[in-house]
Amino acid sequence: MAKHVGFDAYGVSSAGELTESINPFNRWISSGMNGEMGYMERNADKRLDPTILVPNAKSVVSVLLNYFPGNPIISTKPPKISRYALSVDYHTVIKEMLWQLLDSLRKEFGTINGRAFVDSAPVLERAWAQKSGLGWIGKNSMLINPKIGSYTFLGELIVDADIEPSTNQVPNRCGSCTRCIDACPTGAIISPGNVDGRKCISYLTIEKKSPLTLDEQKSLSGWCFGCDICQEVCPWNSKIEIQTLPSISPKKIVLEINEEELSVISEEKFTKTFSDTPVSRSGYNRFIQNCYGSKA
Repeated sequence: MAKHVGFDAYGVSSAGELTESINPFNRWISSGMNGEMGYMERNADKRLDPTILVPNAKSVVSVLLNYFPGNPIISTKPPKISRYALSVDYHTVIKEMLWQLLDSLRKEFGTINGRAFVDSAPVLERAWAQKSGLGWIGKNSMLINPKIGSYTFLGELIVDADIEPSTNQVPNRCGSCTRCIDACPTGAIISPGNVDGRKCISYLTIEKKSPLTLDEQKSLSGWCFGCDICQEVCPWNSKIEIQTLPSISPKKIVLEINEEELSVISEEKFTKTFSDTPVSRSGYNRFIQNCYGSKA
């Protein structure tokens, strides 16, 4: 059903408190590792229990969609943009697919009420995906699916219907590998599965609103929006297929920009090129600063 809509994988969990996530999440917040992401502290109860977020919630349907676009120059040669941000904003695309999935569920189970979520609400997406049997949380804190790796968009339907939970849990297969930890230029992965957001290049180029320090600018390692380093070195991403779904394929106008143009792009060209992509979130001025800082 979910694959008919276009998702690569899906799983189901019974809605309820994520008891195994409470202590790790609270420690992460109390240590200040969320940095300026104050929204992570708000609605913690809803983040840890979807029955508070969605009244009468009984099931969480988690989905994955591979977005890997290959290795375009704009993501491999500074100033670099993370692969997930090369296409139109995934929030809109995935949410529309989730509503299609909900319609399919209604045809099978009858009246179902619920909400769709895509990375913009208090939902611990990776925890639910893991619980639904879609993979494991890697040492870089990313969800890793054994067939499609970690270059995936996640989404959820939280509904008021009792849907049989998935029974096949995927064991952690990172083993003794530490490639992501060793490759992180800022040392943001402080322990397996535990990332200090304040050091993460994705945080520095997207989430942090205050000016970057000189040391932070020098730490960007060629990235001006996001960072893919821990995914690039992960063995589970070495053989994944390139996604060809038109709705999340890189925009031609984005792929055609070269590094010289990117650092001196006008605000008008920036808006024309990135207004409907995740890159617009940084804003023009911060993006230009990141581009210069990525070369420091």
